[in-house]
Amino acid sequence: MIDIDFLDRKLSNAVKADVTVWKPVLLNLKKEGDLAHFLDILDTKKPVVTDEIVDQVKELIKCQYPRKRLSGAALLNATNDYFGSEPKEIYGVWVYYPWSNRLVHILDKKEFTQVRTNRNHYKISPREQEILATKKVGLVGLSVGQSVAVTMAMERGFGELRLADFDALELTNLNRIRTGVHNMGLSKVYAVAREILEIDPYLKLTCFTDGLTEENIDDFFTKGGNLDLFIDECDGLDIKVLSRYKAREMKIPVVMEASDRGMVDVERFDLEPNRPLLHGTIGDLNPEKLKTLKTNEDKIPYMLAIVGADTISTRAKASMLEIGETITTWPQLASAVTLGGGITADVVRRILLDQYHESGRYYVDVEALIGNKNKLKNERIESKKVDSGNIDFGSIPKAAVNELHLNQAAIENIAKAACHAPSGGNLQPWRWSYSDGIMQLKQDASLISSFLDHNFIASYIALGASLENAVLAGVKQGVEASVNNFPVSESKDIIAHLTFAEKADFNADDKKLSQHIFDRRTNRNIEPGEKISAEHIQYLKRIAEKNGSELLIIEDSETKEALSDVIAFAERFRIMHPTGHQNFIEEMRWSAQEAEETKDGIDINTVDLTVGELTGFKLARETNVIDKLVEWGGGTAFEKLSRKSTSAASVLGIITRHSHSPIDFIDAGRDMERVWIGANAEKIGFQPQSPISLILQRLSTKNDLSDKQAIELQIAANQLKRIISPLTTKEPVFIFRLFYAHKPVVKSYRRNINEHFQKR
Repeated sequence: MIDIDFLDRKLSNAVKADVTVWKPVLLNLKKEGDLAHFLDILDTKKPVVTDEIVDQVKELIKCQYPRKRLSGAALLNATNDYFGSEPKEIYGVWVYYPWSNRLVHILDKKEFTQVRTNRNHYKISPREQEILATKKVGLVGLSVGQSVAVTMAMERGFGELRLADFDALELTNLNRIRTGVHNMGLSKVYAVAREILEIDPYLKLTCFTDGLTEENIDDFFTKGGNLDLFIDECDGLDIKVLSRYKAREMKIPVVMEASDRGMVDVERFDLEPNRPLLHGTIGDLNPEKLKTLKTNEDKIPYMLAIVGADTISTRAKASMLEIGETITTWPQLASAVTLGGGITADVVRRILLDQYHESGRYYVDVEALIGNKNKLKNERIESKKVDSGNIDFGSIPKAAVNELHLNQAAIENIAKAACHAPSGGNLQPWRWSYSDGIMQLKQDASLISSFLDHNFIASYIALGASLENAVLAGVKQGVEASVNNFPVSESKDIIAHLTFAEKADFNADDKKLSQHIFDRRTNRNIEPGEKISAEHIQYLKRIAEKNGSELLIIEDSETKEALSDVIAFAERFRIMHPTGHQNFIEEMRWSAQEAEETKDGIDINTVDLTVGELTGFKLARETNVIDKLVEWGGGTAFEKLSRKSTSAASVLGIITRHSHSPIDFIDAGRDMERVWIGANAEKIGFQPQSPISLILQRLSTKNDLSDKQAIELQIAANQLKRIISPLTTKEPVFIFRLFYAHKPVVKSYRRNINEHFQKR
């Protein structure tokens, strides 16, 4: 049994590492005070001693006389002659490193520098080395910056290096920072300073352990002489902007490396003092405006503009979607950091030597330069584009003699209402036509979502909604529509024929709904979930029964949460599935201009997204990004938006049917539209919440499903059944959320009526 108290006492008496010291002690034994200090260190500290002064002098002689091929006894004699009568023990300098308790014997500064930089010649000439020794460089950010700093130190590429970082070393830093586990808890600045001074104790370093701040930025840039160049390797937007304003004001060039695709950024404010910051990517963001950005959400657009969201690597994009899900922060690799250190040191050296004068953003993308030349083909099939100039409305049989023939205005009003119906992805898969007393609804199979529309289920629901709008529009015109579903047995794309008869009066519900067809909106806003009144719930349930459906209302939090899990899974499953992802890309409209031009799809501006969520959506457009997430087993970020909306819902509603036949789905669509119109008429927001019931239909054939996907879907199906079965014996068809709406809603576009309706 371990005695923990005894162990704690032992540990408390152990020598603790001094995390405040970073400067070595340089001792010249020819000086009496230094000799006394040296002897005290030997007596009291019992250091590990390294004395290779003889070999260093041998190297020095070789460097000074490169034409002589000295070796063996000749080199030893030359070395002894070099020391002369002076004892080897007091030649040069002894360096004591208190943090490692090491005592090292080295040449004096001039000789040490001559030998240590000898192998630089003539990649760096002696004259260039002298110039570099006069330069002052500032570096902020020492995760990536550590590699830059150490590389520059190894080349002796500066006279003074000012290091700034507020952070301490943690275990997660050791995947890219070259240091030992014994340094955890040590300031990153001190860790880098120690490493550099262990390489060259004569280098001049200045440490800023608070990082770069508004309070110390003047000292950082000017104290002891103005900087000649500034290197930005920090993560914070504030310092990136403030430091560049300072650099531009002082005409100091700035270099930044991003450790992704070998990206290096150069801003020559010394040559272009009016140059926009970060190549203009941050617009007019200035220190005053910067203070108004309080949250990370506020800063995301600027940070993405800086790194170039469209140009970062696929792995970086996919990783961004996993931050906060399976990883905590932006990933970085030692290989990329090391590469960046070398590239940055090279660029900085040439700027300081007046050999390079351009500004710009550059990539040394190793994966692109050294990779497979024959790219693997993307097996995903491109969707067919609709040829709006060749629309097939289908033929219409001749009507009976006694059928009512509608006037032109009534026909157009009914057609407009029918085409105002909702559809999955706003694809609008209907073709309406009118001839000789019959209005025909035909399915356009080219306007379907191939993933969600298994066996045309999603289309049937949308076509049912369009059909109900036509019926309700007839009520407003004072005519009653008779519906004949699938009237042409050999043509299943003919969904319905409508004939009309005059009628003096209609029931109150239908009359009310007919007045609000064009008020119906998809409301994707996130608003507080006020309780829906019992009166409204009763009303919505009643109007849902018209065509044989039942409206199931989920109000209790436990059931809502369980259903939310299934809904969230469906959203992720859809985007992560190759065909589902393709449909997602096709249906989204990423700008107001695109939405207006196409008049279909889902306008991204109608989705109540935070900046971070919008960023995630845009990153998810890329097939390669999704493929990486699938490979990693990630993608849970895609569940967030649906969880956010379900948690804000007052209630969740489910349209249910006795069975899942084509007519059931059509009638479910009709009753869904009634509930939707009725809810909006009562200022209740309505948003379709999940394609889960549509996705589960794929289990009937398992086409386009891997074994893993089929298992995941079956688990989801079982979960949904456990939730629904205690509440109803019917089958779920369509799930949505309801909430009292207060914010304005952007109306979705519809294509020109001529693309969907034809009068013959």
